[in-house]
Order: sequence, then structure tokens, then C-alpha cells
Amino acid sequence: MAQLKREQFIYDFYMNSKAIVPGCYEYVYINNKAFLNKDASKPNQLSDVIYVSLFPTFLNSKIVNESGFHSKKIIHHGITGAGILLDESYTVESYLAKHTKSQLRTNLRKSFKLLEKSCKVKYEYNYGEISEEKCDFLLKSLREMIEKRFKTKNTQHVFMMEWDNNIKDLRELINQKKSSLFVIYDDDKPISISLNRHINNSILFNETHSYDVGYGKFGLGHINNYMLLKWSIDNHFDFLDLGIGVFDNKRKWYNTCYKVEYHLYYKKNSVKAKAIALMESYKIHFKNFIKSKNIMGSIKKIKASFTNKGN
Repeated sequence: MAQLKREQFIYDFYMNSKAIVPGCYEYVYINNKAFLNKDASKPNQLSDVIYVSLFPTFLNSKIVNESGFHSKKIIHHGITGAGILLDESYTVESYLAKHTKSQLRTNLRKSFKLLEKSCKVKYEYNYGEISEEKCDFLLKSLREMIEKRFKTKNTQHVFMMEWDNNIKDLRELINQKKSSLFVIYDDDKPISISLNRHINNSILFNETHSYDVGYGKFGLGHINNYMLLKWSIDNHFDFLDLGIGVFDNKRKWYNTCYKVEYHLYYKKNSVKAKAIALMESYKIHFKNFIKSKNIMGSIKKIKASFTNKGN
């Protein structure tokens, strides 16, 4: 029987800045900058069929022994992310002039002016060095900000659902330049904090951001985006990932939307491998069909209606 190996990409790639790439890939690349996979498998170690889920389309890839495999790429329905693809020609101002509307630029100038007039503002990028005491203080502040913002909302904050796992070893990762905390202060009080992941000195992933609700009038979300964009350009990064979900605050900033894909690779000249890959592709298309029609949502509503009636 042909062997099937399942891999997951984006979670391991970003989670706690691990930058893990499945062994089937010789390298992944962006802007023609390749990240060689030091843990790449040898050709004779590859399974007959390889199934990789959640691979973002802003990256490209090359698998080990590419000439020996057929490949299929299928879009994952319902997941779209937003990001800023950068090149060496950009300054923060030239990027804004080319890719954002004048209204955003006008509002941004007003926000900076109002914030710096009303508060004793300090901007701080904790990257490469942070004490344990300071890291704990900032994480406590970030958690309080998130809890206050979502207290009145009937939704769960994704980052908070796995808080302990998401902040694991953060101080060490900051000191290793694999993560960062960008903070805006009013005097000594943090009023805006974003936690970011740094992948191979090329990709900056803004994993989560929150702010003090008492400072909501200052447009801190947009100010945070501006400062992260400036830092990414100044440090020659290739991509600023604003994350999954194309919401209004991202829509005003991004220059590219990305999707995530399923990648199926199966060995050439193997009927069994082809059959397995075909079956897996049918399953993916069926899942996408269910999602596109919101069938699971309808089933949940039907179940809820029976529950409410006491049946």
C-alpha cells in the first residue's frame, strides 16, 4: 500500500516563531529570497503521497525530488489573509502614497498629532533584549487590554484561547530576535501593545494587537500598523503579515491578499499513489463545498432549535 504523510504548514511556521518547514520542502521563498530547509528529507525518505495543509499563497516552494512527483494545489475555502509585500524601493511614505487612500494618510497625521499633544508618548520596540520583569509586565498589560476590549463582545479572542501556549518562552524568543513586543506608552503606562513573530529576518507576523479602550479616539490600531510598517522597511523585511481575516483596519493598509492552500504531491508512475491523491482531493473539494454552502451552520441552527424546544 502506498504511504500517505500528512503535514501542516502555517501553524508550525508561525507558532512561537518556530519557523518549521515540513521535510518534503527543499526550500520556501518570497521575493526570490529562499529559506533553505535544514531538516529537508532525503529523496528515499519521502512518502508516496504527501498532503500539506494551510500553505499561504504569499510563499512559494520547491519540494525535494520535485521531478519525481506530480502536484495538485487546492484553495482552502473561506480563509483569506492580508499582508504588505515589500521591496527595497519603499520608504514608509512612498508605500503610503502608492497603496493607501489620502483619507487614511490625513487621519493618520491627525492621530499622531493628537496623541503626541494629549499624552507623554513613547514608542518602544522590544527586540533583541528584554528583562523577565518587563516581559511579564507587558504581557499582563496586553492581557488586560484584550479582556477589557472583548468583555462586551459576544465573541472569543483567538489568541486568548491558547494564551499560555502563545506566550511560551516569549522572553527568550525576543532576546533571540525571533519575536518582539511593540509598545506605545503614555508616560509609563502601556496603551498599545502588539506581539510579533520574526521569521528568518524576512517575514514579520503581527500575531496580536490590543490597546487601552480609554485611548480609543487616537486610532492606535492604525498607528501600530504604521510603526510596524516603518520598522519592517527600515530592517529590510520582505513581508508584513497582518494575519487571517481581511477586516477594515487591514483593508486600508494591505497591498496583497493571500489565501491558504492544500498541497498534494504523489509519486509519478504509481497507480496507488495517484488513487490516494485523487481520493484526498475529492475530500478537500467536498469540505470546501460544505463550507461554501454553510451546511454546518444550518445543521447547528436546526440542532439549536430542537434543543430550545426541549427535545
